[in-house]
Amino acid sequence: GGILLNPGVKMTTTRRFKADDLFRFNNVNLDVLTETYNNGFYLQYLATWPDYCVVQESPNGRIMGYILGKAEGKGKRWHGHVTAVTIAPEYRRLGCAEKLMDSLE
Repeated sequence: GGILLNPGVKMTTTRRFKADDLFRFNNVNLDVLTETYNNGFYLQYLATWPDYCVVQESPNGRIMGYILGKAEGKGKRWHGHVTAVTIAPEYRRLGCAEKLMDSLE
């Protein structure tokens, strides 16, 4: 969600990445600057680290970008890792990646 400046006006939604988002994120993944993975890779992240897989969705339901992260290691060597963060070209320069990074902190 976000802060509503005008009642009834929906803002950008930051939410958990769902498996069916794999069918809806071509506008993000078809960009030449985005490294893409096979569906099994995304599904492994969604199954293993669901809390670290987040999308941003526009008010009209279009995927704006996503972040994939994971946590690994033991004890003092435990750490987080950002595997991918990408924003569709039409939504860049709006602070979307920063919001996605903040969602993993």
